[in-house]
Amino acid sequence: MAARTGGATRGGRQTDLLKDFGLSRNPFVDRTAEKTELDDVSLYMHSDLQGFKPSETTYIFFGRRGSGKTTIRMQMQRAYAHYNDAARASGKTRGHFMIDLSRPGHLTSCLRQFQERIGATDDNWDASFAEKWRTDDMVDCMLSYAATHLVDEMTDVHSVEGMDMLERIRADPRAAKQFLLLAHLYAKTDASSLDFLRYKLLPPRYSALQLGAAAATGAAVAGGVSLASRNPEVAGVLQAPLDWVHGELEANAPFLVEHPRLSLAGAASLGLAGAYFYRRWRRTQGLERAGALASEIRVVKQQPSEKVASLLSVLFSTHDSAEVIRQLCIGVSAHQKLELLASLVRLLGFESVAVFGDCFDEVVLLDPVVYPGALKVFAREICKNDLLNFGRLHFFFPDSRLSLDLSTDRTLKEARFDRHFVRDLQWSRHQLEELAERRFMAAQMEQQRRKGLGIAHPPAGGNGEEGDHKLYSFAELFNAIKIEDFSSYISKLTTPRELMLFMTELLARIEAHPDNQLSAQDMEIAVSRALEQAV
Repeated sequence: MAARTGGATRGGRQTDLLKDFGLSRNPFVDRTAEKTELDDVSLYMHSDLQGFKPSETTYIFFGRRGSGKTTIRMQMQRAYAHYNDAARASGKTRGHFMIDLSRPGHLTSCLRQFQERIGATDDNWDASFAEKWRTDDMVDCMLSYAATHLVDEMTDVHSVEGMDMLERIRADPRAAKQFLLLAHLYAKTDASSLDFLRYKLLPPRYSALQLGAAAATGAAVAGGVSLASRNPEVAGVLQAPLDWVHGELEANAPFLVEHPRLSLAGAASLGLAGAYFYRRWRRTQGLERAGALASEIRVVKQQPSEKVASLLSVLFSTHDSAEVIRQLCIGVSAHQKLELLASLVRLLGFESVAVFGDCFDEVVLLDPVVYPGALKVFAREICKNDLLNFGRLHFFFPDSRLSLDLSTDRTLKEARFDRHFVRDLQWSRHQLEELAERRFMAAQMEQQRRKGLGIAHPPAGGNGEEGDHKLYSFAELFNAIKIEDFSSYISKLTTPRELMLFMTELLARIEAHPDNQLSAQDMEIAVSRALEQAV
């Protein structure tokens, strides 16, 4: 590959490398997809991902750090965002409900709570995690994200969409039960938000008709006693049932008749004691049911048992066990939990649930350097067909399947990778060269866009004079490099991040020695430093 240094002297004057090519900054310093300021033209899209649109497919990507997983994830999320915007504009649906587990903070919080629940410490975390962690726990992390987001939306009285969703929930008693349980068991929220939801979604404890009937009965009894005290005829009518009660007591419990004052006090005491113990028994049963329901959820710190028990007493019969409630409203298996969540979000106007998971190695308790076994267990529990078969799942793992121990016969049988889109990200020399050129071209286009200049794709050999609006080819950046086969050095790189580090080091050397040719040693140093820093 031939070309010249932008920093070489031209016409007897020293020029700036970047300015010479119409750039304001080095296009290779953004080494993560989240931080790049360049548009989509700078990104490389694999052939089987070009034209990606939201679908029911499950996507699983494996690759080293810097291999492009986050770039692909952001492209997929952007496609979902465009789809959702169009769906909302049409007024038919809200698009897809997105669960984004890519930010490490949420999973770190979930795993810390799980660690506390199972009584593990940092010292024995690897062994404890391998023994206790289940696929259901991963799904509970998803439910926690979804419940927290929905609670935040539906308690914002200024959110038109949130208030609409709240009204949809109110119109469906079963959905109201499910959502209230999810909010109390999974959502990371405050007490006032839960109070607001209970006020909006719980039925009144007694209806207006029941309250009216009770008031009327009380008034009738009080009126009858008052009338009987002044009217002998009414007193005579009331005396008949009282005489019958007295006769029954005399025949079956003469002690109560012979000691009326003592017996009345004892009966009152027994009645109060019975009511107290029955209420206490009901409360104990309610707390046990609430505890049994919450005990299976180990990644979230739930509301106090008293609050959950009180909620259950209103929503369900005392005969409904925790297991019955779990099956109806939360789910037992990983797939059932996601199906129940999907049915709820469909009621709220969404089409389905879509899940994205990335940056797992940045989660504190999954750091492969500190806990070498945790990430393998985590990946293994995700890669089970009970979960993957749900669809619309997009997971990105920071290593190869072989390194994560996902190539065993047992894992392959449980995961059924053949039924899903699975890719091990690997880059050829040609793909990396194309990516570098895309970056270089996109940086020029961005600079000219900011200046409001027209962009003309130049013929080969644009001169780059000041005021020139042309785009320069990537080859022109290296006119002064004598190395015949520049590609041979790129072939030593394996990931886009290594490429970015290599190009940054190379440009620094060109700037430092604008009048000299880069030697093979310079190229070797650039490669070795890129490989060192990319680890």
